[in-house]
Amino acid sequence: MDEVQKHNFSRRGIVTSHILKVVMVLLLIIAIWNKNWTGVFGCILGIMLSIIPSILKRNYNVTLPWILDILIAFALFLHIGGVVLNAYQVIPFYDTITHFFSSIIVAFLAFIVIYLLDEYWDGLHMDKYAMAFVVIIFTIAMGVIWEFFEWTIDFLFGTQEQWGLYDTMKDLFIDTIAGIFMAFIGVNLIKKGKFQEIIDDLGKQFNNFIINRKKY
Repeated sequence: MDEVQKHNFSRRGIVTSHILKVVMVLLLIIAIWNKNWTGVFGCILGIMLSIIPSILKRNYNVTLPWILDILIAFALFLHIGGVVLNAYQVIPFYDTITHFFSSIIVAFLAFIVIYLLDEYWDGLHMDKYAMAFVVIIFTIAMGVIWEFFEWTIDFLFGTQEQWGLYDTMKDLFIDTIAGIFMAFIGVNLIKKGKFQEIIDDLGKQFNNFIINRKKY
């Protein structure tokens, strides 16, 4: 992929991310209009999280891959829409879909971190299939931690974040599927040399960080 194509894809990704953020603002207005204060809180939190990539770029010169930016914005949009528009109760398997996309983000982030360390840090050398295995295990582990978090919230505040054993096991299964899916995609992207293209800007910044650390 040449520089012009990379720029066009990146630009489209940024535009898509901005559109999703605008829609989240509209959902916030709907939540306020309906006096859905849980939705209002969720919208505000989601909007704040969705602008983290922009803050990292502006304040710390850290450029996240545009695909990751879209995934974060889309996952937050799904969750906010589920709360404000009552999609969790109306649309079958909506909770499963949102959980899957959240797990994909976790797996993608894990793959990016491992790949960067393998490429630019002398302390880690890992085969791409070993990377895939670690990504799967990490995604499952984060899912377990999240289930413990939900259980703790329910225990302390009497809420119903966990709907029972079936829901917990289903979420852990979805975490596993998402980890395997991202591992498969990641390995194939590495084979084709496209993973490096996706994280090229972030890789250069990470490499400069490693070089500067070695000077001290």
